[in-house]
Amino acid sequence: MSRGRSVAFFSPLVAGVAAIAVAYAATDAHQPRVLENLYGVKALPDGNAWRVGAFGVISHTADGGSTWQNQPSRTDEPLFSVDFADAKNGWAVGRGGLILHTDDGGNTWKPQKSGSKNHLFAVDVIGPKEAWVVGDWGTILYTTDGGETWQTRSLEEDVILNDMSWVDPQHGWLAGEVGAIYRTDDGGAHWVKQESGSEKSLFGIHFSDLEHGWAVGLDGVFLRTVDGGNTWEVLRGNATVGSLEAMGFLEALKNAGLYSVDVKGSLGVAAGDLGMILVSRDGGATWKQEEVPEEWRLRWLRSLSLGSGTNGVLVGSNGLTVPVVDGVVRYQGR
Repeated sequence: MSRGRSVAFFSPLVAGVAAIAVAYAATDAHQPRVLENLYGVKALPDGNAWRVGAFGVISHTADGGSTWQNQPSRTDEPLFSVDFADAKNGWAVGRGGLILHTDDGGNTWKPQKSGSKNHLFAVDVIGPKEAWVVGDWGTILYTTDGGETWQTRSLEEDVILNDMSWVDPQHGWLAGEVGAIYRTDDGGAHWVKQESGSEKSLFGIHFSDLEHGWAVGLDGVFLRTVDGGNTWEVLRGNATVGSLEAMGFLEALKNAGLYSVDVKGSLGVAAGDLGMILVSRDGGATWKQEEVPEEWRLRWLRSLSLGSGTNGVLVGSNGLTVPVVDGVVRYQGR
């Protein structure tokens, strides 16, 4: 297994062009200029959303992303993921076992003792008092008391866990490096490894119900299951390991790494390196690449969240923040 723990956030393709990338912020008359890299976002159906990123940045919108206000995290550590049960109760997680909790919509964030020093890459909130966290070295943590105590269900395997998805308190999935996918049917008491058919690291996973799920990862790999993960089909990219040189640069551009995927109702969105955005209008059965501004070709989108079947937010490098309004990705100039 890989010991290079920065793999969860940058693909080789981005590293290869980073030297010529220029700073850019998606701004307009209603959007504050944010230059920090953004790694996580959570949108709710009512228009509330939170985004987190480098140097402990946390900001909040109450209008679906038209305007944002910074919130005090009281940390300079990077935050990699954020999730909320409702407009009041949420968690953010980050480097070195950092867990922050709020019960007032983010007006105040308080650190909690995770009991771990490992990097935490994803948090999934089941309810106001219950949440799960995954990260480096097979780390799996959970709380049922609002974070007063965190217990471990960590794997024995040394595997980077990048993301997870729960459809109810009993059924959840994890995704990580070298195509790793795990499922639980008993509330996390036991985790069973599934055969994804991919050797590529997976950065994002989402299930809309007990049968239908999607996973995305390195070199544009895009997987789908319709039987709860017992079998996975490749929708896009190459599931087998191959170097960037063997693939060819132009082919690599077409198969930019994907970091996040979400499906609500008939609308699905996936996003990743080089401004790559894929949209589904049929509940995730088929996907089409979005046309985005040319300057996004040297940018990456790290996280997205659909608050409803029509609205959401995508976030990425140098403060890039893109709202989804009425089912349409509203990139700058459109």
